[in-house]
Amino acid sequence: MAELNADVRKTMGMFLYSASGDPPPEKRWRYLFGKSETFLDTGSQPETLPAWLTEQDLDFFVHEFERTGFRGGLNWYRNIDRNWELTPFLNGAKLRQPALFVAGEFDPVIAMSREIFNTMGKNMWDLRKKVLLAGAGHWIQQERPTEVNQLLIEFLTSPTIFQ
Repeated sequence: MAELNADVRKTMGMFLYSASGDPPPEKRWRYLFGKSETFLDTGSQPETLPAWLTEQDLDFFVHEFERTGFRGGLNWYRNIDRNWELTPFLNGAKLRQPALFVAGEFDPVIAMSREIFNTMGKNMWDLRKKVLLAGAGHWIQQERPTEVNQLLIEFLTSPTIFQ
């Protein structure tokens, strides 16, 4: 955590850029890295900000994380095993509600969990649509707001969504 807090602008610039769909493959965030590497070694800094990220946006993110630190967000990941221990009754549960899944084709989470993405219909019985937005990464709502909003509106205004 000290590494992330040491230079919040560097941390935010690296992670927002490297986990997006903008960098070439060799500059994208790597979720696997060697023992001698640090988290900030796993991505790259943008030479210029992507079109979807303004200096004002970055300033806002930096200010908020300088104010609060990264502990809260990281604690969710630290607690993943405990969440499973507390919710064994959910093991094997199926999502029966109408669902839409949208992610970026270059989202590192999709890369880490491709099999889950490929088979999610087994656990989501009413998966209406699953979309990978071409050229987008992890931050789809910022990278492709028009497409995300269009998909959400289409899903939410479907005649059968609330039946």
